[in-house]
Amino acid sequence: MLPLLRRTSTALFSSFLTPSSLSPIPNSLSRLIVMDSCAAGPSRKLMVLAQQLRLYRPPSPQSDDDEEEEQRIEESAGKVVSQVGFAESATSVSRQPPERFRPKRAAVLICLFEGDHGELRVILTKRSSKLSTHSGEVSLPGGKAEETDADDAETATREANEEIGLDPSLVNVVTCLEPFLSKHLLRVIPVIGILSNKKDFIPSPNAAEVEAIFDAPLEMFLKDENRRSEEREWMNDKYLIHFFDYEVKDKKFLKLLLPLLPLIDKALRKGLHHEREIMCSNSFGRSETLVKIAQRLRLYKPHHSFDVSDGSTSVRNSRIQDSAGELVPQGVGPSRAAVLICLFEGERGDLRVILTKRSSTMSSHSGEVALPGGKWEESDKNDAETALREAKEEIGLDPSIVEVVTILEPFDTKRNITVFPVIGIIWNKNGFNPVPNAAEVESVFDAPLEMFLKNENRREERREWMSYNYMLHFFDYQVEGKSYIIWALTAAILIKAASVVYQQPPAFEEHRPKFWSRSRQ
Repeated sequence: MLPLLRRTSTALFSSFLTPSSLSPIPNSLSRLIVMDSCAAGPSRKLMVLAQQLRLYRPPSPQSDDDEEEEQRIEESAGKVVSQVGFAESATSVSRQPPERFRPKRAAVLICLFEGDHGELRVILTKRSSKLSTHSGEVSLPGGKAEETDADDAETATREANEEIGLDPSLVNVVTCLEPFLSKHLLRVIPVIGILSNKKDFIPSPNAAEVEAIFDAPLEMFLKDENRRSEEREWMNDKYLIHFFDYEVKDKKFLKLLLPLLPLIDKALRKGLHHEREIMCSNSFGRSETLVKIAQRLRLYKPHHSFDVSDGSTSVRNSRIQDSAGELVPQGVGPSRAAVLICLFEGERGDLRVILTKRSSTMSSHSGEVALPGGKWEESDKNDAETALREAKEEIGLDPSIVEVVTILEPFDTKRNITVFPVIGIIWNKNGFNPVPNAAEVESVFDAPLEMFLKNENRREERREWMSYNYMLHFFDYQVEGKSYIIWALTAAILIKAASVVYQQPPAFEEHRPKFWSRSRQ
């Protein structure tokens, strides 16, 4: 498996039926909440299952593979790590030394029970469509550890109680599987528990987090039936993303495999599927084009180092967090500003960017086309927060629907303000209803990003500043009977963004003024 994921989990159906797996309970499980398997209600099958799972021992964390993995984790401390197990950005997101890197913990509950026909089943949830992340997706009950949690089992059962009303006293926790690192650098511990009497569980979904609760046969994750896969490629490495379709009570559920990795991995290892499997739920319901662009942009590293104020320009997502999930204090200061290059996919599959026409009553640059953005404020913890806050104030763009993927090299204005272009993606444009602030914005529109690499509808003017000749570019654009001119710094930022996104230079000579890059000289 890939270097930043823990060695893949032993599947339930194979591990607890293999004599070699019957070994003493590891010390790390000594604090588990384990009930007596002989309590009233459990079937003979569940009692045997519980006994065997208690004897399961994860592979030793001191193996060569794990030592190598831990070393790589430390080397990548403060860097973005994706769900597919490789660094998504070479830009440091934390100034802490590697030895201080400690991923936060989370736990999920694999709650098993015996179905009406004697089959083993697992409880799953469909996340609320109102959640800001992974909305509407299938997941296992679980969440982040809290200070009051005594161990991983308590985290998993507490979260299950909060999410679906599952009383922890009904669950017999029997083992924990190997941990996995999520893309947010959470160490996720799969906790296996047994529900001896399913009838005692009356689901009470927390509407704020859970849309539906259902169960599925565990064995289906060892079979090819109702399974689909998509082949993907990243840096010449081919892999498969697996999807399981499941229907119950006239409802269809698509299981995305990052949360369910512990349930199927052994089957994949045994040869049902021979490609390398990478569990990534980010692409579900999203355009493949946008997913690939997001992956590439997360890996983007500015060509020049720069230092403005304290100088960090790190990106992870729309909140820019460090390895512990805390907001990173990037460069801040009164001479700092940020603009949002907000991209989405148009109806014809083209990549488009949101722009504004400034109000004619503004004291500076009135009536000109601009990107949403503005100056840093003391409450802003980083450049992304500045850009998102300004976009919300100017055009009513909710920060929760924007996924920030990278920050480009800064540009400097004649007024010595350093502007950081923040690139964000809206996965669903229908979720954005523009509400322009009349005091600042006259209109909101969008344009194809690719136009900023073309000569069509482009004009240029040669200027001189301090004996240095340069060009200003003007792009003429019409939409809904209105004409716009995109020029100067806004045009330059979009030319740069388009060059990075499409990985090609513009079809014209740029010849920028030197003062736009003072902070990088």
